[in-house]
Amino acid sequence: MKLVQNYHHVVYRLNQDKGQGTAAVYSVLPGVEVIVFNFQASHYIPPIYPNLNILELNHCDEGRAGCKMKDGCLQYIEEGDLFMNTMSNRSNYIEFPLEYYKGINIIIDLDNLTSQLGKYIPDIPIDVQELANRFFLDDECFFIQVKEGIHHIFSSMYSIPLEARGTYYRLKVLEILIYLYYFDTAKEQQNKLYVRQEVDIIKQIKKMMTEQIDHRFTIGELAKQYCISTTALKTTFKGVYGVSIGAYMKEYRIKKAALMLLQTQKSIGDIGLAVGYKSQSKFGAAFKELYQISPHEYRNKHDI
Repeated sequence: MKLVQNYHHVVYRLNQDKGQGTAAVYSVLPGVEVIVFNFQASHYIPPIYPNLNILELNHCDEGRAGCKMKDGCLQYIEEGDLFMNTMSNRSNYIEFPLEYYKGINIIIDLDNLTSQLGKYIPDIPIDVQELANRFFLDDECFFIQVKEGIHHIFSSMYSIPLEARGTYYRLKVLEILIYLYYFDTAKEQQNKLYVRQEVDIIKQIKKMMTEQIDHRFTIGELAKQYCISTTALKTTFKGVYGVSIGAYMKEYRIKKAALMLLQTQKSIGDIGLAVGYKSQSKFGAAFKELYQISPHEYRNKHDI
């Protein structure tokens, strides 16, 4: 569904079965689109491009995205990462483990831009087809993990005023191509690929823990119950959700408690017990660590 359309961009509302999002599409150069995504959803099904000779650049600003690629590899994009792939190894399903995501996707039609790029960068002999081939010598996708140069390029793309975005994004795409032209691919260590079976187990574990929030599971207990090594459990959980099991559940418990403070009349002690804190003082300290105020102050602040 289109929300906005003018001469340089279109904004679409993307309704998912679990959540929604927007995609603002800017045509900035011959064969080049910049798409700004903003999701409050569990997943996104990207469109199918008939032309496979397309370079796709994905920058994550907020949240996390899990991409199952056509070649079977499973990659997780963290905040600040730049993930590159071609349409011959595209993802047909992108999940958002934290159920929110903000990022920029740059689609480059290599056939179209190659013949036009010299008009915009006459002094640097960039052949975008050769550039793409250099990044995909050993694989069909490439990760550039958080770097100051990437942050410098992308950070302002999220905050520039709407009326300037068309022109500004054109300049930024050219800057990105120059950055990639001089990038040393041999020095960039690639992200770990995750085994689908282990990821599925981690999702089952997360579901069980959040449904039984009053129980505190140990790593050994979870590993034994789900027949997974403790190392794989800890590594894969952090790969999918970005933090350790302990950190994830601590924040989940406190946020759940915050909702209960606003939506119920239960005592603070009972709410602490309901989210797995037998000690009210430990619950209060954990709550204050996240919200900077006590549970009592939080409830009073919202007039409950």
